[in-house]
Amino acid sequence: MNATRWLVGLMLGLCLPAYAADEDAQTVTGFRVPEYDEQNNLKSELFGDFAKILPDGVIEITKLKVDLYSDGKIDVTVTAPKCKYDQKNSTADSDSEIRIARENMVVTGVGFTFNSHDQRFQIMKQARVVLKEAQKSMETGVRPDEKP
Repeated sequence: MNATRWLVGLMLGLCLPAYAADEDAQTVTGFRVPEYDEQNNLKSELFGDFAKILPDGVIEITKLKVDLYSDGKIDVTVTAPKCKYDQKNSTADSDSEIRIARENMVVTGVGFTFNSHDQRFQIMKQARVVLKEAQKSMETGVRPDEKP
């Protein structure tokens, strides 16, 4: 998952003239920021209900959803009720819930940090990984990558 690109895409998308300025921050509502590869294939889409760009460059995002695509289909979906992105340091963090879902796996937790420099994503507490084929594997004794 290349979260750096969707965060950069968010910054570019928020710089469009679809924002309203107030004394301390710029805001945008109901946004979608797609990212395409060199062949014009959709790589990711970032959605949010609300984003606020603070004077220090930190972006507060509400109801974040990121879809990452592979071969034209959604491969991973990341959701969080809120997060902050620090443009200057290329980091994101939140104390809210996080959910990362793939076809056969769901990772959840509370609080996260992301550093785009080293591509490190850390869930702070209550981390839980659910493998959808694990239960079947335990019951049948057959590994998910083997045929019964």
